[in-house]
Amino acid sequence: MKKTVVAILLLVFLASCGKDSVFIKARFSVLGDSYSAFEGYVDPDSNKVWWGFPTIGVTGPELMWWSLVADETGWTLEKNNSYSASLICNMEHDGYSEHSYIRRMNNLGNPDVIFIFGGTNDVFDEVPLGDYIYANWTEEQLCMFRPALAYLLDQMQQIYPDAKLCMLIDMDLCSGGVDVSVRDAFIESMHVVANHYHVKCIDLNFIIKQKWHPNVDGQQSIATQILDAFLKDNDYLKH
Repeated sequence: MKKTVVAILLLVFLASCGKDSVFIKARFSVLGDSYSAFEGYVDPDSNKVWWGFPTIGVTGPELMWWSLVADETGWTLEKNNSYSASLICNMEHDGYSEHSYIRRMNNLGNPDVIFIFGGTNDVFDEVPLGDYIYANWTEEQLCMFRPALAYLLDQMQQIYPDAKLCMLIDMDLCSGGVDVSVRDAFIESMHVVANHYHVKCIDLNFIIKQKWHPNVDGQQSIATQILDAFLKDNDYLKH
């Protein structure tokens, strides 16, 4: 109930202040999976998208979390490089390994903010966690979650030195699909690796889903929690 009240107050605050009076102008990109991929709104447009959003009420791109964030902040979406069913790591996954986050991370344009939203498919497939490795990665290690995520953040900080990286973490990943202890191990790993690289994490709670994907309320919840986090980030607010 408390979180619901906070979310309502946040939306009222944003509506009363106006978009441009709160946030500085910025460009943002998304590196994601099917949670963020909408037909006709991915870049490159050859990326695979999940067909089912219209069947759960998300009938247009304006209902996706990244569109809601853009509307409220006045920010510009530079690139949405999201690919359905993709893994963060390079483990072979029904032919999707060539579309891993690692292999798409260098195609995000020139954004000020990058949202990295993933891990769902790594968790669902229960890919090997591996060890926490922060340098000299081997190809074998990049097929494991922890070293692959470390490599991803390490390389992205070099490719986009002026961008703020932000990891969006679904705290209820694959609920009902995998054992809770498996899910929690992946979530803990994301926090540990992100903390090592001083990357901002936004823990997303209460994402309402249908067919394993955020529905209209779920998309709004994601956007609201992102906005709440960035309202506390003075670097992106007008003073």
